[in-house]
Amino acid sequence: MHQFLTFREFNNELEFNELLQILDDNNIQYETENYRPNSNSYTSTIALPKFIVKIPADKFLEVNNIQRDLASKNIQEVDRSYYLFDFNDTELYEILLKADEWSAFDYELAKKILTERGKQIDKDFIDSLSASRIKDMMQPEPEQSSKIFWGYFFAIVGGLLGITIGWDLMSTQKTLPNGDRVYIYQQKDRAHGKRIIILGSILLVIYTIYWLIKED
Repeated sequence: MHQFLTFREFNNELEFNELLQILDDNNIQYETENYRPNSNSYTSTIALPKFIVKIPADKFLEVNNIQRDLASKNIQEVDRSYYLFDFNDTELYEILLKADEWSAFDYELAKKILTERGKQIDKDFIDSLSASRIKDMMQPEPEQSSKIFWGYFFAIVGGLLGITIGWDLMSTQKTLPNGDRVYIYQQKDRAHGKRIIILGSILLVIYTIYWLIKED
């Protein structure tokens, strides 16, 4: 059974539908989620809806390549007033490095602009950037001393918040551009998370029994 993971999130429904069309055309299964937050009566502003597309983890690279192939066919006649033409080389290289944060169109156009400027953008270079990006994103967050402290604190006082913090420390993961999943926090922080859950659960049961007996 396929594990569907979040591939892209959109605020723009047109871009959302364009991706769905690509997936349909290539017979790639997907799931979608739509969120439309309530308007804020205090500020009189309306939050943009969020459109989420999930695909099987083993299809991430394939869909990325399909999107880039399509984008490469649409950049030949792009107007020179497009904002990427004002980017310097460093900013364009940043797009290539962090391709997961940019559209396929901007990614392919950045490659084209750098090539026109005499830069060598070959497959080996792109592969090295992708590997570097994955390696960087795999690094866990710095030690969560503050979160660990509050996790133990709320676990000791018997609050469910402690268990929630422990669960976050122990189990939270992120999806890499290649579809792999890695834990966000360091191993020692995740170990603290497990202990917080156990401590919080035990004390919650004890406190609950105590209050039930006290009421009798």
